[in-house]
Amino acid sequence: MDIENFFAILKDGEWHNIPELAKQIEIPADKLTEFSQFLSKQGIIEYEDQTQRIKIKPEWKELIPEEKEPATEPKITVATVMIPPETTVDIQSTLIQNATKIDLELTLRINGKIQEVVINL
Repeated sequence: MDIENFFAILKDGEWHNIPELAKQIEIPADKLTEFSQFLSKQGIIEYEDQTQRIKIKPEWKELIPEEKEPATEPKITVATVMIPPETTVDIQSTLIQNATKIDLELTLRINGKIQEVVINL
């Protein structure tokens, strides 16, 4: 049973139908009923046997952590730049140094992990 999903769904404080909830979290309804009865005896949720509904008690609702934001991928910089000879440029905190005696045209993809690039010929 995915306990995190179970409690995340109950966090809204509304009544939830056990058979529907069981389908949603992909466990057998009889197992969810048994688990719900246990949590009810512990005073964590309210359980209605006749209607097969459950809801979390208000005092427990606040203890359930908020859903985590999905991790976002770092933004990627894509650019074409001309760097004059013996010059350093800063593109989104990435230092790019042209240590040559000629102009350089560079096409870059920077994902925030590179901090410095030096070009020698």
